[in-house]
Amino acid sequence: LASAISFFTFVAITRGLGPEAFGDFTAAMVFLFIPVVLADVGLTAAVLREISARPARTPELMRVSVSLRVVVSAIAVAAGVAVGLVLPFTEQTKVAILIGSGGAFLTLMTSALQPVLQAQLKLHWMVAANVLGRVVTLAATLAALSAGLGFKSVVGANVVGVAVTFLLHLAIVARLVPLRPTLDLSGWRTLLRGSLVVGAAIGISQIYFRIDTVLLAVLRSPEEVGFYGAAYKFIELSEIVVAAVAMSMFPPLARFVATGDERARALVQNAFDVLLAASAAVALFMLAFAEEIIVVTAGEEFDEGAVALQLLAPYALLAYANGMLWRVLIAVKRDRALLAIAVSVLVLNVGLNLALIPVYGFKAAAVISVASELFVTVLIATLARGHGLL
Repeated sequence: LASAISFFTFVAITRGLGPEAFGDFTAAMVFLFIPVVLADVGLTAAVLREISARPARTPELMRVSVSLRVVVSAIAVAAGVAVGLVLPFTEQTKVAILIGSGGAFLTLMTSALQPVLQAQLKLHWMVAANVLGRVVTLAATLAALSAGLGFKSVVGANVVGVAVTFLLHLAIVARLVPLRPTLDLSGWRTLLRGSLVVGAAIGISQIYFRIDTVLLAVLRSPEEVGFYGAAYKFIELSEIVVAAVAMSMFPPLARFVATGDERARALVQNAFDVLLAASAAVALFMLAFAEEIIVVTAGEEFDEGAVALQLLAPYALLAYANGMLWRVLIAVKRDRALLAIAVSVLVLNVGLNLALIPVYGFKAAAVISVASELFVTVLIATLARGHGLL
């Protein structure tokens, strides 16, 4: 439901802004995504893994982790904005980065609260908060476009929706766990030692997932970013299936692995079966109806993006499997191996994009995304099989 609402927001923004302005909007949002994933430093995964295996530690870990996240998030977002203002983006993109930085900080704080709801399998509250936040974003976006308030108001509407999502999470989690701020330097060091490796692995893997859009914004025109962003939106929307399955499977998987429970293998297999079936349908739909999908949603101005959507179709098959396999390897604490894989694919991805985007534009970015994901799939599937979970 949240993805459906986000889809209508996407339709409103593309039709309201056009390819060039939507390209600036996309470049800013994707750029802010980088400090968000880096500032997480693995804390979400590390805290979730620990409180899933040892629920009694939930109050202690949440008090320490939330206060740490405030400090780390503020520093990371401020640094990200400073870098964004220096890079050769358009002025409109830089304005969007400034406005959107508030939403980036609140996104990080929301993710700091979510491990409690995931570990206790109270995902209905998480769903409610996300859906209401998306509704507010859609309503604010439509109001801004209807009133002719322009580009800045559309970016601001996104921030308002994120703020609502955060406040709802805060209200819900505060009823389950005490969240009094704690200045515990020793606890902060302990948390960071346990999370930095997995955090770096997750952060880098997320960066290569969208670094092509940032490079496209620097090396090509805003219109191309808009075409590619319109196509990539459907990859993002489809990944709600991965998120739903992964969020549900990870807490019990972490417990099964920690206790040596034989049900771990069956859980992984069932999750893989669900994701394979879903991803095959998504990939075929994107491949067969790419032009219709783009034109009906974003409008005829974006029809050039249909090629990118067709090229990205195989990505769904690979990304669905990887979304689950990453969590399997996190559960078995193969953090260093994940980091090595993430660094390798980032170097490969950036090198290929720098070489090919100036010549072939967004088509090269799409093909490189699929190739990078295939490379990751082979490596992490091999590791997972070594642990007897595949």
